[in-house]
Amino acid sequence: MEEAFYRADVSDVSTLEYREQDLRDYTEYLHIERDIIPDIRPYFSITEDQRCEKHGIPTSSCGCGESRQVRAVIYHLDPESLIEDWMAAVRDRDIFDSVEVERIEPTRYVLKAWLGRTKIIFQCFFDREEMEKHDFEPQAMEFGVSFFGNQQVVQREHRYSWREFLEDDFRNKITTDVKHLKEAIGSDFYEYRSLKEFRDRVRQSLRYYFSASGYEVRREVGEVCAVEATQYNIDTGKTDFAARRDGSKFIVCHCEKTPGWHVHHFSDGRIESAEQTPIIEDMTEKIEEKINTYQDIRLNKQTASKFVTLLATFFSIGFVVLLLDRIGLISSILREQFQLGGNLQLIAFGLLIFDALAAIALAVVVTRPYVRDALFSWEIEPFDGDDHTK
Repeated sequence: MEEAFYRADVSDVSTLEYREQDLRDYTEYLHIERDIIPDIRPYFSITEDQRCEKHGIPTSSCGCGESRQVRAVIYHLDPESLIEDWMAAVRDRDIFDSVEVERIEPTRYVLKAWLGRTKIIFQCFFDREEMEKHDFEPQAMEFGVSFFGNQQVVQREHRYSWREFLEDDFRNKITTDVKHLKEAIGSDFYEYRSLKEFRDRVRQSLRYYFSASGYEVRREVGEVCAVEATQYNIDTGKTDFAARRDGSKFIVCHCEKTPGWHVHHFSDGRIESAEQTPIIEDMTEKIEEKINTYQDIRLNKQTASKFVTLLATFFSIGFVVLLLDRIGLISSILREQFQLGGNLQLIAFGLLIFDALAAIALAVVVTRPYVRDALFSWEIEPFDGDDHTK
């Protein structure tokens, strides 16, 4: 079948005529030893007609006399039969979790497939010109599938040959392609779950950032980006807010399009990659720095708590030693057991110095992270395009 398609010099392969001898020539060229003609007949509508025995076309077209006419068996490709059998093969290979097909036109079919939670639309064409005219939306997970032989069209991004679906590694290939597209659809700036205790403060900071950068900020994402959210299947229940300015819109979102907390970017209604957008690069850098600083402060608080316990223990020991010395118990023990007498005052003085240093260290360790926390602000400087480009 593929050999026949690749030899085609027409746009719509369903208009091609094959004689049975043509198909046998193809199988011989491909070194297929067994007779496969009976197996592929269901993919064709078969008729009989008069053809020139030399040229294989009507004598009215080649100019030969009627005496050269012979009765020939003519094969025309039946797209619907081929699609049905192809679909069965795709299902058997477990490439997708579920799949269904719909006929749009005689030479165009739509394959709807689910890969995990991702819905993918494959526009399947038997006509090259129709495929070249079609305006694909890869960001909306819409791809093309060719059932014709123009390799240049097939090699274009997000377009596949029908035969690729039957290759062993196609699931890995389509999974990788979808992953890369998702990364372009939403620019991740942090892992959502890890910020559970202070997500609201991060949201507030980002809202301030966009507002101070000249964007209109709205929490009603479904109203601001109704068309975009519907077209690109964005769950508005998991969006945080939308920011718009001129023809550009951003949605800060934690939907399932990408794993992390991310930003969708739309320009004039079409989704575009936010990865290389200057304002998103600037925002990502600044909010990541804020989050890391805040987490560092929290970690220092935990460390301070442990250090306080340790210093308090030593401080208590010193206090007890001084107290025992005061009442004479430690003095008598040191004299009897270690013959220490004149050094008792030096030991006591040393303990006082230790307690003083411990108290100072304790105060510094305890207060420093709390002072940093008190002075910490979640506000980030608004975007300045001139400064960013320098």
